[in-house]
Amino acid sequence: MIYHVLNPGALLIRKTGLRPPRRNDLLVTGIILLLNTGGYLLPGVLPWGPGRFLLESAAVLPLIWRETYPVYSALVTGAITLIVTTIVHPSQPFPYAVLASQYTIGSALRGRTRAAMIANFSAGNVVAEALHNKLDNPESFFITFALSLAAIFLGVLMQSERDGSAVAAERAARAERARIARDMHDVVGHAVALMVVQAEAGPLLVRDRPERAEAAFEAISAAGRDAMTQLRGLLGVLQQDDGGRRDPLPSLAGLDELVRRVRKAGLRVDVAATGTPTALSPGAETAAYRVVQEALTNALKHARASRADVRLAWSPQGLEITVADDGRGAEHSAAGGAAGGVPGHTNHGYGLAGLRERLAPIGGRLSWTSPPDAGGFALTAYIPSVPSPES
Repeated sequence: MIYHVLNPGALLIRKTGLRPPRRNDLLVTGIILLLNTGGYLLPGVLPWGPGRFLLESAAVLPLIWRETYPVYSALVTGAITLIVTTIVHPSQPFPYAVLASQYTIGSALRGRTRAAMIANFSAGNVVAEALHNKLDNPESFFITFALSLAAIFLGVLMQSERDGSAVAAERAARAERARIARDMHDVVGHAVALMVVQAEAGPLLVRDRPERAEAAFEAISAAGRDAMTQLRGLLGVLQQDDGGRRDPLPSLAGLDELVRRVRKAGLRVDVAATGTPTALSPGAETAAYRVVQEALTNALKHARASRADVRLAWSPQGLEITVADDGRGAEHSAAGGAAGGVPGHTNHGYGLAGLRERLAPIGGRLSWTSPPDAGGFALTAYIPSVPSPES
């Protein structure tokens, strides 16, 4: 109701070139206006007079720009309040407008500007007390300053809370962007590796073994379709509303399909599991899938391996994944390179370094070896399980 009463005035303000007041400030101003002038409307509370009423109202109206123009609003409110204190006495016994301005000083201003405004209002409090001949009354003087400091302190607390929320939101956004970047690297890198290997073998197959050429082209097509599907899911995360449907993230349930695609690209892959599977969190499931995907992609694309062994060792504490290939070793494989201590780094840290970043939040670990005499490359990741309710 108050907002609709003051809204026509806001429309007139827009024509002056000033920024329009915020709706919340209009509501606050309306409420304080009723509180500040209500004493004149009730018989016997404050002596009635048009001048008194207009001056009291004028001290409140600048609050409609409380957050739009906080410095000017506070200065005008403070100045008019001093005039009211000088001319109209006794005036409104509780300085609602001044307290609202002081709260805004704490919540909307910073640094030297806030310090200067606090000093101005502290001086104004001294002047007001002097005009009321209350400087010799310590109790009244203390109450006045206590109210002012409390209003400013509440404003500072509100500003700190907003800043903390903004920092937390920015950190969450950065973490989400990093996660999406890692996922896109994994998806694109794996698909491109499969497609490149099949495309390079295609001319030879067409010439020497035409019966297998069709399978090579089917593998290229399947890798491209799978990459497009996963990329649509990742980009959908950026576009969806809270109620939108999110495609499921990859997990160990998709390991067989991953191995099948890699085998079609020409890499012999042997998978073995030991122990009893334990519960992993959804993030850990995706991380486990990405570890195997990255290791097989490196074996196929960088190491030029002909064989890779995937070992899943389950224990009550978690899962240990080992992927070993017979490729050319650390000098030519492991796109994680320099960021993880492996020579030959070429992809700016989205390989093994990206896997380490993915495993860190879930308490996982990553290591690798490449025997110089035997060749090959072995990647080992440990992923802890979800603690059971009984533990």
